[in-house]
Amino acid sequence: MWKDHMHFSFLGEHVLFPSLHVESAWTFIVASLLTVLICLSERVLTYAISKHWSPRVLRIRQSCVRIAAWRAFLYWLVTFNRLLYMLISMTFNVGLILVTVTTLAAGQFVIEVLDIRDTPSPADPESIKEPLLSAHLYDSRAHEHNSYPPEQTGRPRSKSKPDRIFIHPNESNIARADAAAMELGISGDTELVKGNNYPLDGDTWQLGMGRDVARELLGR
Repeated sequence: MWKDHMHFSFLGEHVLFPSLHVESAWTFIVASLLTVLICLSERVLTYAISKHWSPRVLRIRQSCVRIAAWRAFLYWLVTFNRLLYMLISMTFNVGLILVTVTTLAAGQFVIEVLDIRDTPSPADPESIKEPLLSAHLYDSRAHEHNSYPPEQTGRPRSKSKPDRIFIHPNESNIARADAAAMELGISGDTELVKGNNYPLDGDTWQLGMGRDVARELLGR
């Protein structure tokens, strides 16, 4: 009697063919072998599609239409195999279901191992070494580090600065400020500016005293 739920019994369910009934341990083993064959075929075809495998004849001729037709045929086979083990699982026999998923997982394990082997491993950073320096370059760098003071290769530096730099009063802002302050009567003579203004409270100009007055003004 057929059951529409999961079970472990041998109830005589049909497995793809009318002559194959799961009604004993022997028929269960035969059905399991058929399930394994279908599942492994599906995994192999899936791997072939993922790697774009094609016969050598098609690779030599390089016909786009033929290669596409070949890949479509592989996809047809893969889909057919998937429908077959789906029908086997619809018997609701727990044993056949376990055989199906175990075989698919084992096939996927083999595919993963092959993919890992084909994938180039990243370069080990510890194995990458810098090229050795030539002897001439090494000697020149060692000489630069050991020699003191270091040799000057560019433009020689200027000598030490002079103690005092002369700036013309016309170009000096300080001198201009002192001159303006003197003209306004705010301050007197400074280090940069000497005034020759005639004092307001001084004596008036006297005839014949020009030399004396000039000497007095110049002497101040």
